[in-house]
Amino acid sequence: MSPVAEANKLEEHVSEIDNIKHHGEIIYETNGFISKIYRKDRQLNRRIVNTYTGMWKEDKEDFSNKEETTKLRRENAQKMTNAFYDIVTDFYEYGWGESFHFARTYKGDTFEQAIKRHEQYLSLKLGLNDKHKTLDVGCGVGGPLREIVRLSNAHITGINNNAYQIERCKAYSRNLGIENRTDFVKGDFTNMPRELDGKFDSAYAVEATVHSPKLEMVYGQVIRALKPGGLFATYEWVTTPKYDENNPEHKRIIHGIEEGNSIPSLSSYEQALDAAKSVGFEVLEYKDMAILEDCHDPWYLTLKGGFSWSGFRMTRMGRWTTHKLVYVLECLRIIAPGSTDVASFLNDTADALVKGGEMEIFTPMFFILLKKPSTAQ
Repeated sequence: MSPVAEANKLEEHVSEIDNIKHHGEIIYETNGFISKIYRKDRQLNRRIVNTYTGMWKEDKEDFSNKEETTKLRRENAQKMTNAFYDIVTDFYEYGWGESFHFARTYKGDTFEQAIKRHEQYLSLKLGLNDKHKTLDVGCGVGGPLREIVRLSNAHITGINNNAYQIERCKAYSRNLGIENRTDFVKGDFTNMPRELDGKFDSAYAVEATVHSPKLEMVYGQVIRALKPGGLFATYEWVTTPKYDENNPEHKRIIHGIEEGNSIPSLSSYEQALDAAKSVGFEVLEYKDMAILEDCHDPWYLTLKGGFSWSGFRMTRMGRWTTHKLVYVLECLRIIAPGSTDVASFLNDTADALVKGGEMEIFTPMFFILLKKPSTAQ
């Protein structure tokens, strides 16, 4: 099937999963990995997995981002990402937790401490308090949002184009009793509803805007949503100055990261900063928080580790064990077809992330603090 045909099929499957009632039955649960993947629509799950992976097959022959297929992925980024999160959300929550991001890790940190500190850093940089109305751009299932609400007592609105994740956000807020400090919008962050214009004192994004076809598209929407003088803090996935696009090994690793995370094409440091400036933001601060100092451990260490009692499911051994368990359950027809393929490509993605980190050609935490000019409307 041609890439164009794959994209058309993807749109059909996304529409189908948004409307299917059976899928909606599982969104209110906040735990139970096996039960959730067991209750997925069996044939729909298989079709979505096949269609998503099909959009990357042509590039895999030479591990290069061909102009035509990259253009196609950019044109279909929202459909592609929507489908991606329909099939990986339950795996992410099971293996990583409610916050789908990496973190700068200090020696002696637990995984949970590092994740929370990384989220709290955004709150401190934005100066959030109970008077603030803040926008979480691409909120996932709302892990960072809930941590920042509890730290700052700000009111936070999350925007996310994935219906399954939005309902998970609502369920978590109800369970924690923070419904009055949270709101959620089902919407495309490259085309935000006009009622959000000028509504927010600040905004942040945690490794989410990388799913945009181009960063300018989402940054332009964020600046619209901010009040004059409003701040925007973001952690970006980008290539570093050490990345050489003419190096086949570099190209293969970056392509693996893009495929395994539904990224049309990674930007560089410079491209991210230029994108922000091009839509009118003032750049106040930027820093690659993955650069190691003596007090830090590598951000990818958890993925690389062979064994850990506290975070076993995240380690290489834990991921291997999960893959084998999912394989057995799929063979026994207990869980939906395609689940093993999802576990497999997520394992491959973890390996690509580790290699990208070790070679210092990729960072998931290029921090940028931006300001909408006070005179802007």
